[in-house]
Amino acid sequence: MHGVRQWLLEDGYDAPLIGDHAQGDADALLSGICASANVLPHEEIREWLEGRDPQSAAAELLAAARGNDLVAPVKRMFCVAALDRLGEPAVPAVRAVLDDPELAGLAAAWLTAQGASDLPELSRSVLLWSQIDVIAAQLIDASSEEGALRGMIIEVTGSQPEAELFAELWRVEHPYTTAVLEAVGELHPDRTAAKEARKAAYKARSRAGTRTR
Repeated sequence: MHGVRQWLLEDGYDAPLIGDHAQGDADALLSGICASANVLPHEEIREWLEGRDPQSAAAELLAAARGNDLVAPVKRMFCVAALDRLGEPAVPAVRAVLDDPELAGLAAAWLTAQGASDLPELSRSVLLWSQIDVIAAQLIDASSEEGALRGMIIEVTGSQPEAELFAELWRVEHPYTTAVLEAVGELHPDRTAAKEARKAAYKARSRAGTRTR
């Protein structure tokens, strides 16, 4: 294996070792697995968590998942994957971010999956932002298949009236609002929902263009 890796490196290929991104802090972990094409994210996460205090690790991961850069949605997706591996010991750290606009949707969804039923109701703006963020992560992640993305779109948008939902979504201040709405318009199997999404994408694109002039 060492010899094969050396040949790949000599020929100019990216051939990272498992654990390459698990040597630093949580920000280095999440940034590293988002930036590298040839990486096994869940193995890197497993390596990083090895021997760490679960509550401290969860708090560090959540802090590193904040942000509005172009890979931030994927960082939050992998943060959830790490929290899943930590399980119950991560609950206090996750509860501590329920008032954070960027992490509250992630935290509430994760805690609900853990069986929590005493969570505060999220504001509408946080819910809508989180919907965009979850779909954006699937859209950005190169390993996501179209079927998985379509399933996520249906899951996130399926329980709300199309016209009302998309009338709100195009106004969401998120770097991927337009891209997400375009993806929904292309992939949603319901023709009415797809049409509303395309109209909303046009409005979001026009709004973004107006702001940059």
